[in-house]
Amino acid sequence: MIGSIVSGNPILISRVGGDFYAMDAVCSHFYGYLPKGELKNSVVICPVHKAQYDVQTGKVVKNVPGLMKMAGGGKVAGDLRTYQVRVVGDIILVKA
Repeated sequence: MIGSIVSGNPILISRVGGDFYAMDAVCSHFYGYLPKGELKNSVVICPVHKAQYDVQTGKVVKNVPGLMKMAGGGKVAGDLRTYQVRVVGDIILVKA
């Protein structure tokens, strides 16, 4: 998992199996930087409040714990944008 910038937006690039995926790198719940999180299979876990996202689809697979929702004024994590990825030799190209 690495962080990068595409068209001014921080993105997360992940490798799952032999494929690469790119999605927004900032958690939609409380702005955790996902490249500092943990990748388990195809799910990245936010290092701040533990929201979980599928790196292949950007979908929330597990939202923040109930206590975190209440402390944050009821704010929950929402799905993140994904990007098309193409690998050319040793270069990973991400389409914004």
